[in-house]
Amino acid sequence: MKGFVLIILGLTIFVHSCDTTSTDDSLFNATVIGKGMDCGNHFLIQYDEDASGVPINNFDNIFYELNLPEEYKVPGKRIMIEFRLPFSDEITPCTAMGPGYPQVFVTKVVRSNSE
Repeated sequence: MKGFVLIILGLTIFVHSCDTTSTDDSLFNATVIGKGMDCGNHFLIQYDEDASGVPINNFDNIFYELNLPEEYKVPGKRIMIEFRLPFSDEITPCTAMGPGYPQVFVTKVVRSNSE
């Protein structure tokens, strides 16, 4: 009987650890705005106001994405993003035709729970 209880307890812990609805503190809510004017095929993303850890800028939390998968390049799409600052060899040159939004390198992206 004791072995049966341990098996049930172990399975419960295993199933709970596989829960995909848990939040990941490294992911931040954002909205894909659309293709930017002057940085090739890169899209603009806007992080929600309450996203902590997003680099501070003067452009309402708007950034050029680097490495966003094509299936997420949809204007108005709500996503959750893990990012880092780009390395110098990853920064995309821009034409300066529009605002000089900073760039972030996307390391992980999933559909937002609020979509």
